[in-house]
Amino acid sequence: MVIKMDLHLLSDGYFTLDKSFLVYTKYQGQIYEAALKPLLIIDGKEKILVETGIGDLPEAYRKFHTVKRKPDQALRAQLQKHRIKPEEITLVINTHLHFDHCGNNALFSNAKFYVQAEELRYAYAPDRFQKAAYLRKFFDADLDYVTVRGKHQLTDNIILVPTPGHSIGHQSVLIKGERKNFVYCGDAAPLRENLEKRNIPGVLYRADQALKSIDKLRSIKNAAYIYSHDNEQLTLV
Repeated sequence: MVIKMDLHLLSDGYFTLDKSFLVYTKYQGQIYEAALKPLLIIDGKEKILVETGIGDLPEAYRKFHTVKRKPDQALRAQLQKHRIKPEEITLVINTHLHFDHCGNNALFSNAKFYVQAEELRYAYAPDRFQKAAYLRKFFDADLDYVTVRGKHQLTDNIILVPTPGHSIGHQSVLIKGERKNFVYCGDAAPLRENLEKRNIPGVLYRADQALKSIDKLRSIKNAAYIYSHDNEQLTLV
């Protein structure tokens, strides 16, 4: 049975990066303002947050990425608009643990954090080519991590779908609605182009897995996709 849920696409501002990081071998040298879009889900008694944004980057990272965020775009302020305090969030889903997806994890001290087991393991000891993507102080906090392996039914309406490739343990989120299925792609498809043109992201753990993950998302029936960094998609359709 599908239970009515409330979904709200939030913001943690924007951050700049070379657009080729989002689409493989395209747009080199083009600076893109990537949107940061946590998703709030009210599902029965559960207050669920998909992603926690980028938070406050250390100086070493600010040399390469500029965070642009108005006061009312900060994640805490965004939650306040819905009369929710960080301590009231019960579940957090990190699609993966790159720094721009878990930057505010520490705000949610009462939540259980759902992450793929392989992602959490790898985040502590990434390969050299992925090391800069993981900022240990963002995820290595006194938090209650629940590690899952593969597909996982989180609630009656929410399924965690493994979509590796961009990172070793990336997962997307399928939310079963009354009229459509919302799919939070994460960085399996950070832009609409990734999914619609089957263009894999530019930051990769394994390219072959990344393409298989895109095709897996494309196969979902009656889907409304949420692209994690697409700055032309700022509301739910």
